[in-house]
Amino acid sequence: MPALGVTATWGRQDWSATLIEALTAESALLRSGATRVIVQGRTAHIPRVLVDPSAAWSAELAELPSNAGSADVLVLTPKKLGNVVNLSRESIEDAAVDELDAVGRSMIRGVASQLDSRFFSALAATATEPAGIRSYVLPTGAVVTISVEALIRAVGNIEALGGRPDTIFINPADLIDLRISATSSAYTGSAISIEGPGVASVAGATLIAAPALPAGIALICEARYIVVGIRRDIAVDFSEHSAFSKDAVTARVTARVDWAPSDLNAFHLLT
Repeated sequence: MPALGVTATWGRQDWSATLIEALTAESALLRSGATRVIVQGRTAHIPRVLVDPSAAWSAELAELPSNAGSADVLVLTPKKLGNVVNLSRESIEDAAVDELDAVGRSMIRGVASQLDSRFFSALAATATEPAGIRSYVLPTGAVVTISVEALIRAVGNIEALGGRPDTIFINPADLIDLRISATSSAYTGSAISIEGPGVASVAGATLIAAPALPAGIALICEARYIVVGIRRDIAVDFSEHSAFSKDAVTARVTARVDWAPSDLNAFHLLT
């Protein structure tokens, strides 16, 4: 990070990759292994196959059958989110580089929180915000409480459609209850995997705490079918100009993100 003078930028050029990795570490969505696309321009076009091409057995030297399947394109248009905060000029001038890094990462954490909040919502897309994943018509199962059995069945529903579910997004309170019940149940050592602080996976799908997901709801999916476009110009900037009369320095974070599911059959929502 550059030393601060009148104006400094924490995030342009070589720092953009660092900021994207910081955002990935802070966001429950991006930690899942979702397909991350770095967008260079205003939009990104991602090809996807809707119906797999069908192969057929054929005699040697015979014409092979032609079946192109069905495909289209996902269009991602990253939308902007960000924030500003005023900091004491004296504190900025006296701060070591590592302390300024901490400021930048805290602001990135705020971006990650807002990103997750929108992604796990049921809100429709607007001109300035992407659609929440629960606004799509996903395969759904109703349960009274989130349990090991309910999650195993949801994993099985995706597998029945040819998927390989590897991720379970779950509210932290539900995750605590699940770990308490699972560690004393007959599932121990078979359908669940226990690591570190508690249950780490159910039926091979990794549990990821998602505070933005309401209690009583779990999203099971094959994470690679979530395509997330991140504009490469993500940045944390520092400037004194907008806060000159306060003898302060303004820190600003900006990021542009969009996402879309590439195959709805790779998801199952428990409510």
